[in-house]
Amino acid sequence: MTYPFWMPCLVVHGGAGEPPMTERAERQAAVERGLECGWRAMERGAMEAVLAAVRQLEDEPSLNAAVGACLNRDGEIELDAALMEGGELNVGAVGAVKDVRHPVDLARAVMEDGSHVLLTGEGASRFARQRGVETCDPEVFMTDRQLRNWWEAGDTVGAVAFDDRGRTAVAVSTGGTYRKWPGRLGDSPLAGAGFYAEDGMGVACGTGVGEGFMRLCLCHLAVMEMGHGMPAPEVASKAVDHLARRVGGSGGVILIDAKGVPAAACNTSFMSWAKRVG
Repeated sequence: MTYPFWMPCLVVHGGAGEPPMTERAERQAAVERGLECGWRAMERGAMEAVLAAVRQLEDEPSLNAAVGACLNRDGEIELDAALMEGGELNVGAVGAVKDVRHPVDLARAVMEDGSHVLLTGEGASRFARQRGVETCDPEVFMTDRQLRNWWEAGDTVGAVAFDDRGRTAVAVSTGGTYRKWPGRLGDSPLAGAGFYAEDGMGVACGTGVGEGFMRLCLCHLAVMEMGHGMPAPEVASKAVDHLARRVGGSGGVILIDAKGVPAAACNTSFMSWAKRVG
């Protein structure tokens, strides 16, 4: 069987929001490291690329995912993550996990198992132990920076990819919002809200305050618009405008359309992101 040739593309983000100016350069550098890790895996396909990129971002203490994730009202870390491939629309997602070293690995295990789409809390942790996914003491995720910045708004990390066979994939990971109610889930583990991928249409990933993305199913909407022929740069701009206008939401999106064209936009003062094509 032969396949058409496509130009591979990877886009990675480290969150949209209003971080202190002193943190912005490091956040961008962290995203560049995630991009490099993802790009090295691109030869194995879009899924491997986004997984590698987000695993690296989960190790970056300047970003709100796994190590360095934000704290809830009880001073605890609860992590969300998800993974989706655009061919068969397979999805794996986890929410409010406290002891999984790389939540995106657990999302992959959920996807590969295929019995469920989303597992949360202690049940997700039990599934991780059963499947041999690395767990850890929650103290591993704590940093002085997060204790100092307990009051801030939250963000997300994520990656979208389009490989040389036209396959799409997306991965996301987050600690959610600062001082969130324990057990709160945002858009990141919810297909259609914080992420969506469909081969032949496009792939999207959001970042910001998740409640607005959830109300609008914004990433699904963005992919549908690209599938109807709207180019990625236009969709990105209109998506963040719609988020602000319709529900007063803040955040950003990264996208790749069905032609492999990448785009990013935000309605905040800052979003760390990077792309590579070729």
